[in-house]
Amino acid sequence: MTQRQAAGERTRERILEAARQLLLAGNFSEFTMEAVARAAGVSRLTVYYQFDSKAKLLETLYDYIARRGRMDRLAEVFRYGNDGLIFLHDFVRTFARFWASDRDVIRRLHGLGAIDAEIGEGLKARNERRRKGLDVVLKRYEQMYTPRPPADRPVTLDTLHMITSFETFDVLAVPGRGFDEVVEILIKMANHAIGFMPK
Repeated sequence: MTQRQAAGERTRERILEAARQLLLAGNFSEFTMEAVARAAGVSRLTVYYQFDSKAKLLETLYDYIARRGRMDRLAEVFRYGNDGLIFLHDFVRTFARFWASDRDVIRRLHGLGAIDAEIGEGLKARNERRRKGLDVVLKRYEQMYTPRPPADRPVTLDTLHMITSFETFDVLAVPGRGFDEVVEILIKMANHAIGFMPK
């Protein structure tokens, strides 16, 4: 049973890597379950057995990229984020690392989400989880520092959500600007959003 499970995991990873490579190489119309099966060297039924649908395959691919991009570090950020300001900065940095880890594939996944409603729903759910995480970060910051007026809080949360999005990272990460420079800009934007102006 263990050998069978290991073989199944290897097949699953081969399919995910094939899907990743197809997203990088082709256009959206060429991305089909049949094309993924050919690229992975498995049958179309194997791909459907593993993932049920194209939307499920791409959802799992996003998780696969997140693991490679070390999004598991976010759990540590939440575990040890006692200082609200450092917590926010670590949150920003963790997402920036993820966005940078496989930027071209993530861009294509977001593009697919814009034209495919089912894929778009999956991305919307991920964005909502990020927003809820930011709400926790903001509450911890408010416990330690003088909070902004209550009326501003929804705007603050929306602004932080925008700052930590892939789209913002992608716009800022222009040729000639290093990763650390992008993170510095994002942190300055986050500081401004919460009203923290370091001396």
